[in-house]
Amino acid sequence: MTPGRTPVSPAPAGASTHPSPGGPAGPYDTSRTMRTITLRPRHLALVALFGVVIVLGLTGCSNPYTASPRQAGAQAPEQTQRTPRQAILQCANRYANWTYQTLAEDQLSLASISVGAARLAEQQAAVATHTDTTLARARIANSGEVLSVAPDLAHGGWWVVVTRERTVGGGEYEGLAPGFHVTLAQLASTDDGWAVSQWLAQS
Repeated sequence: MTPGRTPVSPAPAGASTHPSPGGPAGPYDTSRTMRTITLRPRHLALVALFGVVIVLGLTGCSNPYTASPRQAGAQAPEQTQRTPRQAILQCANRYANWTYQTLAEDQLSLASISVGAARLAEQQAAVATHTDTTLARARIANSGEVLSVAPDLAHGGWWVVVTRERTVGGGEYEGLAPGFHVTLAQLASTDDGWAVSQWLAQS
């Protein structure tokens, strides 16, 4: 329910609202963590976390069930899942469904079940959301469903998540059409199960 931000005007009809994928960087460019418009107000704060994400780095494992090293006790998530797919579904459903009234709480909830860069991003986003007056003024809300969760066949250790989402609100956010979004995710193995450690929105 990532990273608030101040939403900008929606792009004109027919115009692309999402960045084109850049060149891979080990194997993915972790700087591309936000959409060009902030209809999901979680992503602006990820720009500030660019350096943190790069320092944490990527595991580049060859098996989708191979995860980042086990996290330290301070990073232990409040809730884990038995399988990587279940952990991703839990995050994706919370990430895609929020209102301007619940967003900050939703972001903290996501942080509590994540580790590493994913946790840091949601904690930062929750702080930013408290000062974002645009969300309440436009009464912005987002709803979505998960269409697909599958291992990335090109880059081991990553998962590809596809969702269909719709953002509603007043003024310029009224009447926006639903859209499809792609997110890249990595998992970490903990003593109790699996938790998301990287959550990178691509579109």
